[in-house]
Amino acid sequence: MNQHIHNPHDKFFKAMMGERELAIGFLQFFLPEEISRLIDFEKLESIKDSFVTEELKEIFSDAVFRCPVLESENTSLFVSVLIEHKSYPDKMVAVQLLSYLANAYQAQLKSGEPLHVVVPMIFYHGVENWDYRSLSQLVQGLKEEFRRYIPDFETLFVDLARMNEDALEGIKMMLLRAAVQLQRYSGRPDLLMEHIRKILERIDFEGDNPRNFSRQIFVYFFEISEISVEELAILIEELPLQTKSKIMTTYEQIEKKGFEKGIEKGIEKGIEKGIEKGIKSEKMRLIIQGYKKGYS
Repeated sequence: MNQHIHNPHDKFFKAMMGERELAIGFLQFFLPEEISRLIDFEKLESIKDSFVTEELKEIFSDAVFRCPVLESENTSLFVSVLIEHKSYPDKMVAVQLLSYLANAYQAQLKSGEPLHVVVPMIFYHGVENWDYRSLSQLVQGLKEEFRRYIPDFETLFVDLARMNEDALEGIKMMLLRAAVQLQRYSGRPDLLMEHIRKILERIDFEGDNPRNFSRQIFVYFFEISEISVEELAILIEELPLQTKSKIMTTYEQIEKKGFEKGIEKGIEKGIEKGIEKGIKSEKMRLIIQGYKKGYS
């Protein structure tokens, strides 16, 4: 099984882009205005098929959208939002993107449809600085006479961790803003804990949200942080009661799964870790039980 399937960033990205309302808000915010103003977002279609080949699966995940063009009959473009799986910036990613785009156009040919433009966007929220380079910038000692033979292409590059915080305030949908901000701080535990209360406060847990996406936010937060149940209790103390209940219930479910996996590992590697996990699990149960009594 591919390693990226177990990547919490990949799972959360897929969940976010799998929600139509969130995906539209994402594209409206991150696409350049000269592109977004031409798209008929009401007719936007999520494409289930990926343009990622088996060879590229260890490098990318993608979310592909067919975007009809306004006032242009039968004209569309594809927007491919890609997240990289590597733990470090790969300066040669333009070469891999070239392979990805070739596959995207080949897939269109096989479908028998006319070719449509494919706009690639890399969504990067890593800690390390990534100086994205085009193919021509990667070729060493490139002479101007040879430049015309290089298949250069434009790539939209979103470096989330280095975006201005005030700019993200422009995301109108609170749920999407919370999801994006959580990814922004995912590689910085100190900043994550500094901002998490503000992120949670912005979510309307009682209002309509796509398939209870708020729970996905909880799960992702618990997966990327090492928060203890005691720290969590303090963190959410001032949040509304129903919000506390949902957060603690999600935490309990995740801890239970972790405990069950811990038992399996304990059988293989000894019971010491299992005992330690059991003590933590019992402490967590008592604290959660106390919270639930407070709701009744």
